[in-house]
Amino acid sequence: MGFHKRYINDDQVIEIYRTQGNQGVIDLYTRGVDAIITSGDLSEHILDILNIGLLTETDKWNKISELASNASIKKGNK
Repeated sequence: MGFHKRYINDDQVIEIYRTQGNQGVIDLYTRGVDAIITSGDLSEHILDILNIGLLTETDKWNKISELASNASIKKGNK
């Protein structure tokens, strides 16, 4: 049995959001991983949102979508 850690940075989040949408971003953080190591404000903020127990799943979904969408727009089409 192994220990699966995942490194996530802002560029990965934006690319996953562009190609797979919001569910892809959530899956990146929640599927098949034991530990997450973030690099960047966006990736760290999304991890924080997912770990806040006071938010409903809908609120988490909406906030993550808003953050990823805004970051994607700022990055532009490169």
